[in-house]
Amino acid sequence: MTEFFNVLTPNDAILKITSNKSFPKSKTEIIDTFSAHNRINAKNIYSPTELPHFNRSSMDGYAIKSNDARGVSDSSPNYLEVIEEIKMGYVPNQTLKDGQCARIFTGGMIPNGADSVIMEEDTEILNENFIEIKKSLSVGENIIFKGEESKVNNKILNKGHKIRAQDIGSLLESGITKLLVHSKLNIGVLSSGDELIHPKEELQPAKIRDINTYTISNLIKSSGNEVTNYPIMPDNYESQLKIAKKAFQECDILIFSAGSSISYRDTTAKVIENLGKPGILVHGISVKPGKPTILGICDKKLILGLPGNPVSATMIFTNIVNPILNSMYNFTPINTYTECILSENISSHTGRVDYVPVKITNKDDKLYAKPVFGKSNLINTLVFSDGYISIPPAKRGLYKNSKVKVKKYEQ
Repeated sequence: MTEFFNVLTPNDAILKITSNKSFPKSKTEIIDTFSAHNRINAKNIYSPTELPHFNRSSMDGYAIKSNDARGVSDSSPNYLEVIEEIKMGYVPNQTLKDGQCARIFTGGMIPNGADSVIMEEDTEILNENFIEIKKSLSVGENIIFKGEESKVNNKILNKGHKIRAQDIGSLLESGITKLLVHSKLNIGVLSSGDELIHPKEELQPAKIRDINTYTISNLIKSSGNEVTNYPIMPDNYESQLKIAKKAFQECDILIFSAGSSISYRDTTAKVIENLGKPGILVHGISVKPGKPTILGICDKKLILGLPGNPVSATMIFTNIVNPILNSMYNFTPINTYTECILSENISSHTGRVDYVPVKITNKDDKLYAKPVFGKSNLINTLVFSDGYISIPPAKRGLYKNSKVKVKKYEQ
């Protein structure tokens, strides 16, 4: 077995994987823009057209010549002839002359001769042919000009961008109906342990229900990837290697749950070393929970070994696995945090990063983070918390009333 617990910091562990010459890159595929929500864009996208492609009104009102509104006020109005009503989707067929205007609606096409739009509330209808205007306007007021939103060849989206609903709207507005995106990864999950039974089974003495398979599977789905779950593996090297080789052929990435600790019965490391080269690159990360984590690459496929304790597995997936997956996509997420006041002291040890679940409460319009303490095999420490704080390795803890940044769990 490889040397155990030659621990690295989280950042160094991630870098050791992502900088390896065998580190895999995701494949790409072309999909319909309509179905691209939450996919990662694989190349820069540029506008093929001007947006908008015609001058249009940003208000309901009347298209006018701004000169006709010069010096106008409530006490000194002007009177304009209405020569046309411009309906939505309608191309104006008249050119405005001095003293003329056209009824127009938000998004309507500006007629020739007009250079501003007066809002409906700044006018008064005198009869079907004339209105009174009561406000001065400048050139371009209440008009969105052709190309104002985007010029031809303007960059719309960078590669590595996770596509949002508003992005889809912008792309479709530009007539972009196909996108090159990173393909979803098929990630296999393999849980091992003679003590594990399926969640549907009745509890028996010395047995526990397998929850890691399903917790990890849903974290994978939340990351935008696909998952394949394999049957629970016994604590037997030959059986585990057989299942692992099958999964290795069928999946892009393998995640083992349990079997990464120092126990002589744990065989994950041995299995991984027999799947391909270079094999295990990291065995042990200076974090709590989650120290006995395995990271490897076998024949250009990522192989990850998470601790068996569910809290450890969840924290490692969030803080180690997700950044590695993002690197495959060239995706850098914007991490958002909620600033809170710590409600009590937290102790820690120097030399490692501690992930501490917290519950967020609101008191007197201030947000407080209350630590939810518990051992790493107690999943309810996550259930009863809203997120977690990270204590850096240089600190021996955090004091009550200090400001902390809470990273909320993904939904």
